[in-house]
Amino acid sequence: MSQEKSIKTFREDFGYYDRTGMQEYLEQKASEGWRLVKKQFAREWEFRRIEPQKLHYAITYLPQFSNEDSFLLSKDKNEYLELCAASGWQFVCAYKNMVIFINEQENPLPLETDPEAELATIHKSFLKHDLPKSILSFVFFMISFFYLLFSDTASEGADLVLCFFSFLSFYTAIDFFSYLRWRKKALAAAATGEFRRTGISDKFLSALLYVFLILCVAIIIIKSIIMSEWETTIVIAVIAVMVIINEILDKLKKKTEANWKKNLFKFVSFLIYIATIFFANYILDLF
Repeated sequence: MSQEKSIKTFREDFGYYDRTGMQEYLEQKASEGWRLVKKQFAREWEFRRIEPQKLHYAITYLPQFSNEDSFLLSKDKNEYLELCAASGWQFVCAYKNMVIFINEQENPLPLETDPEAELATIHKSFLKHDLPKSILSFVFFMISFFYLLFSDTASEGADLVLCFFSFLSFYTAIDFFSYLRWRKKALAAAATGEFRRTGISDKFLSALLYVFLILCVAIIIIKSIIMSEWETTIVIAVIAVMVIINEILDKLKKKTEANWKKNLFKFVSFLIYIATIFFANYILDLF
């Protein structure tokens, strides 16, 4: 097998603190015949083709380091990695101040044994990397949403752009509050000596996101009707249909195991995206 074919990049998004979600994802990829090489920027994970096997992954956080380079250049790095290796945990890569290990033993000893200490390191790391981003996102959300609410224009797609950026910034801010809600429950579990899974779906905040999106769309529609900007309303309707169809395709994709079916759903989603752009442009030309 050529080098190009044996290395492949996959894209999967996780919250920064969602170590259990990432570990399960990496172990699932190992069972499919892919071993992690390194964690790349944002959503990208680089894997090497292997024989399918059962591997264990562990992710730990080192808040004393600002990024992967500061960890790799640290004089204490070798001592720390040797200590982990004594339990069978081999270093794979570092990303920001998150360190990923792999273990080929059937029933390895856990890398983290103190849930309260682990929560402390996750919290310090999360605040260091996500708090500034969350504050900026919340400020941008307030500015864009109030401009969307009180501006006197509904034309030229300006409100659509504001709606998109308001939702995006609101989503980032909500993710931070979701972490705080999870941490409160994790602290209670840690007091009894238990680890609480990260990345548990927060149904309340997820519902809040949908309510906010519907609110933004309602504001745009009401403004466009009042100002007789019918093209904006039509474009929103077209986009809404596209989103609904893509949601259905995404649910079908998650239920299927065959790769060719998953690729087919991705291709159909792409065609819908292109068709929506052309149809929206056609509608706008009519006005």
